Amino acid sequence: MISIMERKRKQWFQTAAAVCFWLFVWQAAAFAVGQDLLLVSPFAVLKALAALLVEPQTWMTAAQTTLRVALGFFGGMILGTMLAAAAFCISAVKILLLPFMRTVRSIPLASFVILALLWLKNAGNLSVLISFLMVFPLVYANVLSGIESVGKELPEMARVFRFSKGKTLRYLYLPAAAPHFFAACEVGIGLSFKSGIAAELIGITAGSIGERLYEAKLLFSTADLFAWTLLIVVLSFLCEKLVLVLGRMVFRYVLKVTKGRQQSPSFGEPQVIAAQEAALSYESEMILNGVSIEVAPGRCICVTAPSGKGKTTLLHVLLGLKKADAGQIAALRWSALFQEDRLLEDLSAVDNIALVSGLCEKELLKELFLVGIEQEQALRPVKELSGGQRRRAAILRAMLADGAQGIVMDEPFKGLDAQAKERTAASVLRLQAGRAMLVMTHDVNDANLLNGELKEWADLEVKKN
Repeated sequence: MISIMERKRKQWFQTAAAVCFWLFVWQAAAFAVGQDLLLVSPFAVLKALAALLVEPQTWMTAAQTTLRVALGFFGGMILGTMLAAAAFCISAVKILLLPFMRTVRSIPLASFVILALLWLKNAGNLSVLISFLMVFPLVYANVLSGIESVGKELPEMARVFRFSKGKTLRYLYLPAAAPHFFAACEVGIGLSFKSGIAAELIGITAGSIGERLYEAKLLFSTADLFAWTLLIVVLSFLCEKLVLVLGRMVFRYVLKVTKGRQQSPSFGEPQVIAAQEAALSYESEMILNGVSIEVAPGRCICVTAPSGKGKTTLLHVLLGLKKADAGQIAALRWSALFQEDRLLEDLSAVDNIALVSGLCEKELLKELFLVGIEQEQALRPVKELSGGQRRRAAILRAMLADGAQGIVMDEPFKGLDAQAKERTAASVLRLQAGRAMLVMTHDVNDANLLNGELKEWADLEVKKN
């Protein structure tokens, strides 16, 4: 199996070979043309670049242009991100911004520059404004797309486990938006340099790279033109790498989960899980038809029924995720295992559980080991784990949540083999700690593993059609 270092070395070699190939093509084309005014050779460009780099004025010019471009880029990045968040939270903001964003993306760069020259007194601000206008709609659209990709499942999980608004933003929406944000930055930095320097060229901004390109054109200095272009490419590349590396470092720091210090789980006082004549309909279809159930502390009731009967809907009503049309529901501090795992993909199994539990890392690793997840696996992002490992991590999260007074589970052992079921069920029974537990399942054997009392769905419906 090829190691990561070997793969990176191979990629570097392939990139270097590709660069050499195109340099050879460039040199051959320059030789064939035979006129430096039309196409200068790579060696002449390197010679011109070396001459530029020894001039102090070159560095000052590059620094001034980079600063202007950076101001526009970061302004567009910050405002675009803020407005994307506002548009997600307030639909009116999204509706109002839609025509503006489409207009900005459609207007040609030259039109922006000419208008800006009329508006701005200082030509030095021209590249700042143009860079901002190029990046702002790009970041806005990408970040909004990332935030909207979260869907409803993870926010429901966060609500059940009582995440604060800050924790929800930090661990649900930030990881979803981050890949889109970094993709926008990767494109946006190059776009900022292109548009910003083009604006400097059109506006002939004093002391800028755009001005130096204009001078190279007037003097028919093709070598200088190529040398400055190469310098722009290098500056853009370095700025892109710097922003992405620093951004990802900050992202990893923000996602770092602080572990608790508890040596044993901290559960709430066990309470009765109860629903009395709960009714719920959707689009004239009766989903819950007067369902009643009661689970006393220390008991486990396993409800069996075919798909589509309303088992998951009942759990959502008990958890407060859906509001019943009629009936009474006991309000408890819940812990839940959903039919889907609903784990945070970028976090490890340990971190997913630590977000809802005050246990220290050592105890979390111990609990995960008892259900068959080794330490090395437990510390990986859960997106790298198998389906069975993810399911066991989700089960432990439900069982170890701080303050939970009752537990509801939907198809708990889905996807687990017989051995994994037995190990996991043993942990569930040990961690039940006298609390009421309501389980929805298709499998009678799962109910037996949990020492559960079986109930048919028909026994819960006290009102008949």
